[in-house]
Amino acid sequence: MVIGLATLWFVGKIQTTTQPRFLPAPWAEYSRREPEQLTVPIHCELDGQHIRAETTVWRYRPTVEAPASARLLLVHGFRGDHHGLQLITDGLPEFEVLVPDLPGYGQSPPLKAQNGRHVEHTLGLYAAFVEALADAMDLGQNDCLVGHSFGTIICSAHCARSSRDWSGLVLSAPISNSIFRGRLLPGAALVELYYRLTQILPERAGDTVLRSATILEVMNLTLGVGWDHKLAAFVKDQHRQFFGGYSDRRTLLESYWASSRHTATQFASAVRVPTLLLPGALDNLSTVKGLRQLRDLLPQGQLEVIRGSGHLVHYEKPAQLARSIRRFVAEVTRTAP
Repeated sequence: MVIGLATLWFVGKIQTTTQPRFLPAPWAEYSRREPEQLTVPIHCELDGQHIRAETTVWRYRPTVEAPASARLLLVHGFRGDHHGLQLITDGLPEFEVLVPDLPGYGQSPPLKAQNGRHVEHTLGLYAAFVEALADAMDLGQNDCLVGHSFGTIICSAHCARSSRDWSGLVLSAPISNSIFRGRLLPGAALVELYYRLTQILPERAGDTVLRSATILEVMNLTLGVGWDHKLAAFVKDQHRQFFGGYSDRRTLLESYWASSRHTATQFASAVRVPTLLLPGALDNLSTVKGLRQLRDLLPQGQLEVIRGSGHLVHYEKPAQLARSIRRFVAEVTRTAP
């Protein structure tokens, strides 16, 4: 075990993460949209603590004329930032799309209490963050909330706890199953061991292991489904650039606990807005039974499976994902009172 950690540390020292940049996907159906960087003040209360901070939101303005008036708020997954959802925004050129870097990732610092002390980044905090951000940007009625992977848990928890009048909720690659049960358990146990070991290492060594190129390669092999060489190269480059873009190890580990201890299914029955589930047909982080249970628990749930895709549907089938979101938004905004 010690030898394995030493190997990861050494490899990580050689292949460090590059500065953020974006490489357009050659299979994208739409031209790239350039975002505008916004700094948005966040104010919220959680467990008796007043949290006051600033977060970075990337605004993509419409690039084509269309009658669409809904704005879309997209929430990315664990260890990602706004770059991971770029291809989705490109496929929705008629919408104004807002993509925050979650606290502790990308350009957004971790949230802190008003006295400057660290606040544990629990799922409750992330849900409160979405509420505070939506309030600061006057989002709600006629607007749609979209979450990917860990973002599906955050958005479900937010909608279950908030009375905000979203027109709809879209869950891309929804986390429907506990990773510590059934066929998901062996892989989850290894991931759990990995994060626990990086927690006990010295700060610098732990960060190097967390950013290890070897670990990224293992993740790509685990999650990749039917990739051709262009897609494989693109996804690997995206992960190499942005998967290590967290602010500090403590916040990263807290967000791992939040992402691994919850599912969207836990909150489904309390989600009162129309909800569209968009899993990949070959997603190895969900099961058919779990997805059907999630759909059935949602008071207004729909399930639409994206063929030929795994968990990384936002990279593998971005055009199909965008078309499904477009149809759903048109449907819920047309039928909204």
